Amino acid sequence: MKKLLVSGLVTIVVAALAPLAGATSAQAVAPPNIPVANVTAHLSQLQSIATANGGNRASGRPGYNASVNYIKGKLDAAGYTTRIQTFSGGSNLIADWPGGPTNQTIMLGAHLDSVAAGPGINDNGSGSSALLEIALTLASQRPTVTKHVRFGWWGAEEQGLIGSRYYVQNGGAAGVEAYLNFDMTGSPNPGYFVYDDDVALQRLFNDYYTSIGVQTEPERIGDGRSDHASFKNAGVRVGGVFTGASERKTAAQAAKWGGQANQSFDRCYHSACDTYPSNINTTALDRNADAAAHALWTLAVGQAQPNDYSIAVSPASATLQPGQSATTTLTTTVTSGQAQQVSLSAGSVPAGVTVSFSPQTITAGQSSTVTVAASAAAANGSYQIALNGDGADSDRSTAFNLTIGQVQNDYSFSVSPASASVQPGGSANATVNTQVTSGQAQQIALTASGAPQGVTVSFNPATISAGQTSAVSIATTSSVAAGTYPITLNGDGTSTDRSATFTLTVGSTGNEWAPYTSYTAGTTVSYQGTNYRCLQSHTSLPGWEPPGTPALWQRL
Repeated sequence: MKKLLVSGLVTIVVAALAPLAGATSAQAVAPPNIPVANVTAHLSQLQSIATANGGNRASGRPGYNASVNYIKGKLDAAGYTTRIQTFSGGSNLIADWPGGPTNQTIMLGAHLDSVAAGPGINDNGSGSSALLEIALTLASQRPTVTKHVRFGWWGAEEQGLIGSRYYVQNGGAAGVEAYLNFDMTGSPNPGYFVYDDDVALQRLFNDYYTSIGVQTEPERIGDGRSDHASFKNAGVRVGGVFTGASERKTAAQAAKWGGQANQSFDRCYHSACDTYPSNINTTALDRNADAAAHALWTLAVGQAQPNDYSIAVSPASATLQPGQSATTTLTTTVTSGQAQQVSLSAGSVPAGVTVSFSPQTITAGQSSTVTVAASAAAANGSYQIALNGDGADSDRSTAFNLTIGQVQNDYSFSVSPASASVQPGGSANATVNTQVTSGQAQQIALTASGAPQGVTVSFNPATISAGQTSAVSIATTSSVAAGTYPITLNGDGTSTDRSATFTLTVGSTGNEWAPYTSYTAGTTVSYQGTNYRCLQSHTSLPGWEPPGTPALWQRL
């Protein structure tokens, strides 16, 4: 855990949010008991690594790199997908367990680096080793997961949360529903502190400690001191546990938890004596590892689900003249359990139309080519054909819309992006997209109207066929007045005309971005002449400038 930069009590404001979906006891599978002997074996290895590399495991130094390699080797052998994310001054180790929806992730993290003064066994070999053993237990038991599970071991936490902040600023928080942090979980004179940043996650840990007869206190000294701050500032729900650092245990806390009153929770905090085994309380280490496993299993592990699959068709419609045919692709995806055999058929097929599948029997997860043919005798009209999957365990169906007969040639017309912000003399680019919606493709001439004086709009190419795209360039002169201008982009088609609106803003639309400022989603700021829109409410920090934080700011 990094040192406090500002002394005094940090006030925590708790938002009483609803529990995460899927964290119900009805679906929960009993979490495992994490063997503390295995956790201490990892700690012993980290101590040996530090001893062999100058007595520390500081970020970017040989001892840290050897620690990363040790943990990565264990995870790779267990079946995890791992990657090392490098940054100036160190690296992060990220490990994903296969399975679960990728946009619904439960992430557990711990910083792996030590200070230069010592091997960092409690701070934070304790949290790192516990997470490693939890990850290996998950791999050995291979339960059904209802959420995607990811682990992170952070570098350069002791230099100011650099590793976790770099991860979040480069899109790491996307899809993360909750982040659980474990920093110093085996202090020799331990307390039992639970992060109170999120009510539901705090209750999840407190319920576990209540079940084993251990009282807890809210963790109110570490907000901003460890890696959960990087996720919290990006709008992610955070939780975790902590056994105390250099602060002194009170008499009331000693009566509640045992240990020595008026002594530091960890007298070797950030010191050379933070070694194994002398600076670890194995009882606290064991309880906190089990608490972490309890939280993970409650949030992300469910009972075995029945075999099931989804079925879809793309494209989902076609227009044919009598005597014509069209092909489409039917795809299936396993949604739970194991893949099953699926026999394909069609229903509600109109007279004069045939539907065939190649192949007609597939395994869930595979696809089939569907051919829809209209004979010369097929009657004009619109029809909805059912494409059916008869599975070994479940049946599914999707609709295919068929139109037979003459239809008007038509197309859709859109521009992406639909807006931009520039300074006078600047330019913006966009793309006109067209798609045939009925009939045949037609020629389309592209023009623009409504541009203010000093603004020119050009297309490349200026004439396209429906289904194609064109690059749009919007250029301004230095004399253009500041303001917001709707510009109409026109498509003059052979049969049909269509248009779309592009909104051009000239000049600044908001205040200049500044650090240590609270921003709400939707707020617009300018930074070095470019405008940005806030995507997630947060408090800005140095290094979180809009160009480098795409998870927080969208360039206009």
